[in-house]
Amino acid sequence: MHCDHCGRETPPGHHCAYCGADLTAQTHHDPRDRRHVYAANPHEHVYHPGIVSTFFPHLSPPRTHQVRWLLLGGTIVIFLLALARFVPVAIVLAALFVPILYLIYFYDVQIYENEPLRILAGSFVLGGALGAGLSLVSYRSTVGLSLPGFGPSPQAILQVGVWLPLLGQVLMLVGPVLLFLTRRRFDHVLDGLAFGVASGLGFAAAQSIVYSWLLIVGPFQQQGAGTSWALPAIRTTILVPLVDAATTGLVCAALWLRRDPQPPRRALGWLASLPVALLVAALGQVVPNLGSTLWGGQIVDLLWYGGTLLVLLLIVRHVLHVGLVEKARALGHEATLTCPHCGHEVPDVPFCPHCGLAMHATPKRGRRAAATSAGKEQG
Repeated sequence: MHCDHCGRETPPGHHCAYCGADLTAQTHHDPRDRRHVYAANPHEHVYHPGIVSTFFPHLSPPRTHQVRWLLLGGTIVIFLLALARFVPVAIVLAALFVPILYLIYFYDVQIYENEPLRILAGSFVLGGALGAGLSLVSYRSTVGLSLPGFGPSPQAILQVGVWLPLLGQVLMLVGPVLLFLTRRRFDHVLDGLAFGVASGLGFAAAQSIVYSWLLIVGPFQQQGAGTSWALPAIRTTILVPLVDAATTGLVCAALWLRRDPQPPRRALGWLASLPVALLVAALGQVVPNLGSTLWGGQIVDLLWYGGTLLVLLLIVRHVLHVGLVEKARALGHEATLTCPHCGHEVPDVPFCPHCGLAMHATPKRGRRAAATSAGKEQG
C-alpha cells in the first residue's frame, strides 16, 4: 500500500506506518495532522481533555480505565473524609494520592528502564525536597505580610501570586534539567514529560504537607462545616498537583523535543517551542495563584485552578501529539509487537497501521520482551 504523504510503501491499514497520516480521511484538513486521532491514544481527539491519557500516555486501554477509576474513587474518598472533618487523614491522602499513583505507573511501564533509583531521585524526590524547602522558607514571611482585618497586603499579593509560583516553577525544573544534562540516552518527548510530571507532583506533595503541617498534627476531627474542608481537599488532591505536573511536563516535553535526534518531518510549530512553553508554564503558575489571592473563595479557587488545568491539558496534548507524529521513528526492537489499543500485530514501525497509535507510547516492558523474544528466535 502506497502512502501519498511520505512516499513510502506501508502495510495495509487506515494509517501510514511511517508518517502516521490518516489514509482514509475524507476532510479538507491535512491527513498528516490527524487531530481526531491522538497519537498516544487513538480513541481520543487531540483536544480531548483526558487527564489519564495526557499524564499516563504509556498505559494500555485496560490500565487507562483502571487509573481513571482510581483517580475518581480516590478523590471521592478524600472528599468524604474531609467532609466528615477527618482533616489530618484527608490532607495526607490528598497530598500523596496522585504522586503515589504516578510512581506506580513509573514502575509499571518501566519508564526509567534500568535506573530506577537515580531517575526517581532526580525527578520526584528532588522535586519534593525543593518544594519542602521553599515552603519552609516562605511560610513565615507570607503569613507576616497579611494585614489583620484588611486582607492580603500588596506585598503579599505579589509574593503569593507571582514570585513564589515563578520561583516554584524554576525549582520544579531543577531535577529534570539535571537528568537532561546527565542522561542523554533518554531522548524522547515522552521521557521529558515523565520526568517533568514526576518533579511537579513531588513538589506539590511536599508543599501541601508543609503548609498544612499544623492541621496534620492537630485534632483528628476538626470543627466547622464539612464543606469548608472538603472543597479545598479537591484542589489539593487533583487540581494543584496536576497544574504543577502540566507546567513542568510541558517545559520538559518542549526541551526533550530538542534532544530527540530524529529530524522533524515538518515544522513543530510555535506552540511546541521552548520559549512559548516557558511562557505558558509561567502563566499556568501565576494565573490561578494570583486569581485566587485577589478574587478568592472556596468555589472560585476551584474555578481558577480547574480552568487553568483545562487549558494546560490541551496545550500539553498538542505538544505531545506534534512530537510523536513529526519526530516519529521506529523503536528499534526489530520484532513484532501487539498493539495495546487495537490488538493487531505490528512490525518495528513508528505507527500502528490499523489504529494510528505512536508505538513510542507503548510500555517499555513490552518492547524489551519483544526484542528478547526476537533475539532468541534469531539465535
